[in-house]
Amino acid sequence: MKWLFLVNDNSYLMGFLGRLAHQTVKEQDSCLVVINSKIAEYEKKKLFPDKAKFISKVDWLVENYHEDTKEFGDLSWREIFLYEILDVNYNYSLRLVSQLYQFFGFIFAEEKPDLVISEPPGGLFHQIAYYFCKKNSIPYLGLGSSKFSDRLDVYDKDFTCAKYEKTFNSLKDNSFLAEEEEFAKNFTENFISHRFLPPYMGLAKVHFSQIEVIRHFLRRIKEAGPSLFRYLKKRNHFKDFDYESEAILKCAIRAPWKTEKRKFNIFFQNRIFRNLNNDKDFFLFPLHFQPEASTSVYATYYCDQLNTIKNISLTLPLPYKLYLKEHPVAVGTRPRSFYKKLEEIPNVVLISPYEDTEKLIRNSLGVVTLTSTIGMEAALIGKPVYVLGSVFYSYHPLCKIAESFKDLKEKIQNDLINKPDIGDLESINNRFIISYYRNTAEGDTQSALTENDTNDYRLILKDLKKMAGKNF
Repeated sequence: MKWLFLVNDNSYLMGFLGRLAHQTVKEQDSCLVVINSKIAEYEKKKLFPDKAKFISKVDWLVENYHEDTKEFGDLSWREIFLYEILDVNYNYSLRLVSQLYQFFGFIFAEEKPDLVISEPPGGLFHQIAYYFCKKNSIPYLGLGSSKFSDRLDVYDKDFTCAKYEKTFNSLKDNSFLAEEEEFAKNFTENFISHRFLPPYMGLAKVHFSQIEVIRHFLRRIKEAGPSLFRYLKKRNHFKDFDYESEAILKCAIRAPWKTEKRKFNIFFQNRIFRNLNNDKDFFLFPLHFQPEASTSVYATYYCDQLNTIKNISLTLPLPYKLYLKEHPVAVGTRPRSFYKKLEEIPNVVLISPYEDTEKLIRNSLGVVTLTSTIGMEAALIGKPVYVLGSVFYSYHPLCKIAESFKDLKEKIQNDLINKPDIGDLESINNRFIISYYRNTAEGDTQSALTENDTNDYRLILKDLKKMAGKNF
């Protein structure tokens, strides 16, 4: 079989994918590596086996892109997830999509991969690749760190996880092992109490202090420095076809200013937030960090958080309030004007990002969210969760997907009148965690970054082939 690996500047996943690619070569499979940018090529190519076939998206576009040919298939603007650091406009956006459409049209027509593997479809590069996978009925495995320290989330079609719900519905209390039940109980307790933090949460810790913010940006610039200089030497040749390297370059240039601006904001914005009191007549809304796929991709139509919060506040019956808890990673990144507009809404209260999340949830009447993991935490605690985006935990009985603000209003009012009763919460939670665990794959992306890598890539490949759903 032919594996197609999509490579970008992702720092936490590419090491893992590189070692996985080495295993495909060992097993005599064909290995194709498609690289998104020149900076990724300079930094990440060395992680992959020499025997792999490498194709540079940038080099191909330089030689083959037809400016006058504008093809978009049946793509919509939803597929475009562009970072704010890019100075984009209508024509530039169409050009990017046209470039990627032509490129992946070539890849899938000429190379005919059996399976595509990378991160979940978020950025434009992966979105278009995913589009062609669907068009050609080819499995796309989007890997990401799961809530379990040594397991991988593997995203299926349209970024949902219907397989979790299928397993959940098929499970009976006596159909799982005693050790699975014990694991589920321990995980639930640790997750709610925050005694356990998955790897991706550890990556966010650098943002909690001003000193660490500075160190983080300096480290990123140092890591990218040699590659950036290499790119700059031939920038005029590549820049029209390498939006990712352009984004990295602009991020590096703006990093010192953004760091100082963030320090300034943190100092003055701390007085905006309120501490938790004994109020219990409120719903909790966790603010989302932006720009990020969690909003732009998984909650496309609600990613304008200011307007979304205004509309949520309007759905709440009197006298209930909406508490907003800032995302710890986002502290200092938003302008004062954003919070000022929120403060103008009568039933909205800004809560300190450092308040105890578990206590907030337990004091609340429920959680309203786009895609936040706090929704999962709330469901495990026994609180209703109202979701406006696409989340993997939607199959928990306390999770309710709202199709519109009108639907959200009706669901909240119904629950206030008829308190949700799902029966034995512990049993439900056990089934929920076990069904989630059974549908993750073996693998630890963090371990791949160390010299003492504990991953068994032979077993991981076997797992992924099974999850792809084809007899390879």
